Amino acid sequence: MGLFDWLLGKKKQEEIKPYFDPTKVKLEDLRPGWLVDFDMKTWEVIARHRYDMGDGFEMIEWELRSGNEIRYLCREEDDGIYWTLMKKVPLGAIDPGLKKHILQNEDPPQRLQYEGMVYEMVSYGGAKFFKNGMPPAIPFLYWEYESSDGTKVITVEQWGDTEFEASAGEYVEEYQFSNILPRE
Repeated sequence: MGLFDWLLGKKKQEEIKPYFDPTKVKLEDLRPGWLVDFDMKTWEVIARHRYDMGDGFEMIEWELRSGNEIRYLCREEDDGIYWTLMKKVPLGAIDPGLKKHILQNEDPPQRLQYEGMVYEMVSYGGAKFFKNGMPPAIPFLYWEYESSDGTKVITVEQWGDTEFEASAGEYVEEYQFSNILPRE
């Protein structure tokens, strides 16, 4: 900044921070480093991933951390906007024989039981994962299940020939989240 600009109190354009209106921010605006409150806890967004589900469908996933807990907030659009909040669970916690079943039959069973609830398969397919939204795309297979009361979900994913991951969670609504703010 030159002496003349300094004397007149002018700032360089990059030094001027844009006005942020927290009343207009939406959950889908979350970015890494932002904070959001859910269920009486403050969560930090540590990553934002993208999934190409094929046929023009995509899912955005925000990785959230509160203390030692990690959750995955997912936004999917298909005849409406759907939000889920998931956490990783061991595949064996869902069914100790699930991995063996998939390897032998190339698919998991149509119905699973987890924590006393029955889940039915509602969708499956191949997709591509973009870590932090960037290439390269990592292909995987997935199977999605929904509880009989329609409130909870389970996802089983196959990465490569023998690597599996599972997540369990619930449908959530945007209004359940508050105080969506950039860290600064």
